[in-house]
Amino acid sequence: MDNTTYIALSRQQGLWNQLEVIANNLANVNTTGFKGSDTLFSQYLVKSRNDDRTFADKVAFTHDFGLVRNRAQGTFNYTGNTFDFALQGEGYFVVQGANGEEQYTRAGSFTINNNSQLVTQVGQPVLGSDGQPITIPDNAANISVHGDGSIHTKDGRTVGKMRVVRFDSERDLKAVDGTAFRADGQQPIDIAQAKVAQGVLEDSNVNAISEMTRLINVNRAYADVAKLVDEEHQRKRQAADTFTRQTA
Repeated sequence: MDNTTYIALSRQQGLWNQLEVIANNLANVNTTGFKGSDTLFSQYLVKSRNDDRTFADKVAFTHDFGLVRNRAQGTFNYTGNTFDFALQGEGYFVVQGANGEEQYTRAGSFTINNNSQLVTQVGQPVLGSDGQPITIPDNAANISVHGDGSIHTKDGRTVGKMRVVRFDSERDLKAVDGTAFRADGQQPIDIAQAKVAQGVLEDSNVNAISEMTRLINVNRAYADVAKLVDEEHQRKRQAADTFTRQTA
């Protein structure tokens, strides 16, 4: 396999990975708190190991080496539900994962489980500023949440305060699923005066029209590269057939 094919295949692999990322963005266009992603590409040069003067010095390859997350805030969707919350500006809610580890999310669609705990839609307990799951008393009525995340009852009792944190490097957070992340050694920084809105959810920040346009363009680019690989294969086969007939 010569350099032309190697270069084309490196580009084709990068485009395939980009297609997967775009497809995931589109699948989560209606997912609360979802942040879209894109691939990071780089070009690197290597020494050519053949005598082809076209590639006598160096050959450029395409390499996608990671993902970049779009951290822009999604639009707010008013629901009026008591346990729907959205964060204005920076920050993440802290929830307890299946193995007891802390996870971080901006998807504030919460509910109450059978143990009167505030939990996510998949049952993960929402952690308070004391690091423990937040429990809502059975007899509590007209729950309200202040802007700092503190939870109050109608009679003025404070039953807890949602922990909201930020990170020095949000790009280093690792996705657990569509809306939850883990820190992987990075220390969360507590936000004392968080901006929590009640009865509101943050929509996905994915623009469906923009992503569909990208999907079409990447599909076309992938097809062009596939055509190039096929034509190069045909060229080499025809050259081999011609050489064989001339030497027969």
